[in-house]
Amino acid sequence: MEEAQKGAWLSIGAYLLLAIVKLAVGLWAHSEAVSADGLNNVTDILLSIAILIGLKVSLQPADDDHHYGHKKAETVATLVAASFMVLVGLEVWIRAITAIGNPETIAIHPVALWISLLSAFLMLMVSLYNARLSKKTGSRALAAASKDNRSDAWVSIGAVVGIVGTWIGYPWLDAVSAVVIGFLIIRTGWEVAKPAILCLTDGVDQSSLQGMVDEVSQIDQVQKVIKFRARSHGSCYHIEVTIGVDPHLSVLKSHEVTEQVEEQLLKNKQIEYVHVHVEPVEYIEINSNIKDESALHYHV
Repeated sequence: MEEAQKGAWLSIGAYLLLAIVKLAVGLWAHSEAVSADGLNNVTDILLSIAILIGLKVSLQPADDDHHYGHKKAETVATLVAASFMVLVGLEVWIRAITAIGNPETIAIHPVALWISLLSAFLMLMVSLYNARLSKKTGSRALAAASKDNRSDAWVSIGAVVGIVGTWIGYPWLDAVSAVVIGFLIIRTGWEVAKPAILCLTDGVDQSSLQGMVDEVSQIDQVQKVIKFRARSHGSCYHIEVTIGVDPHLSVLKSHEVTEQVEEQLLKNKQIEYVHVHVEPVEYIEINSNIKDESALHYHV
């Protein structure tokens, strides 16, 4: 996680520089699209700061009030920042729609175009860096930041379209580009918020758990995987497994089987905690038959 903080600091530095330059140039060059792009970078600063705070808090060990540690702090911070992104996107929409009704007749200075092109290139590079770092560290917040970086590159391209449109005789196109930028900000906010909401509600992306049940089933003495549950905990998963074994196994041997299951699952770097419960297979099958017969008798 300490390495993941490098990506957050890089994003903060890049966004701070771009936000100042774009807001100043947008005002000076009379470009609503560039100003909207600058406001978008302000939301990106908030997101990066939230990620940085979340990463720092998540490193704190477990205590009396947080028996499982503080890893969800990263997720909470991401959700708060995503909420700010949506609010700023709505503000950009309001400004842009107003500008469409009263388009600027003042020519947009060429420097606004070059700033937008440079911004698009810079954010694409930052996105690639954060994407690689997120895969290396397993940080979901950094992965969300990478998506935001890539979205920002497209936002800057949208500003370029608006500026060029104004030059060729369509002054309203700059404000329309700002509307599109507002939509991209809101969409990115939702994309960042969605996995955070899933994590905070103990949801799990099922694709990340594919094959794990099969791995447990192939372990010696495991006759049946009765239940396999998982929940998100920050960038990691907590797993609960119920396995069926031969009812004649000794307590010691059953314990050894649970340890094998734990060791197998913990090979996955995304899994932080595993709890294994053992049930005798014959007991389960007998109870299952009783329930089935009872249900059948009820319907008859």
